Amino acid sequence: MADEQSRGTGAGRPALNFERIYGTTVPAEEVARALADHFRMQEFEVQVYRSSENRTVMQARKESLWRQLLGVTYALTVVITPEMAS
Repeated sequence: MADEQSRGTGAGRPALNFERIYGTTVPAEEVARALADHFRMQEFEVQVYRSSENRTVMQARKESLWRQLLGVTYALTVVITPEMAS
């Protein structure tokens, strides 16, 4: 089950940031590696790194002249946070 939340820009434009929360028993590093592999196969530039509080971050972006001209040179960021079961 996923919880989804979007945040508006305040200027009447649709939100570009979405937060979804999923639960799994797969280790965070394995999830990040699978996501990175998927985006690399789609010819995205990908980086995976550890951040504070034991989080694993995967960022993917695809740059091209058309994307720059159209103003759609965004990056996808996925933050994977392992939590202990209650």
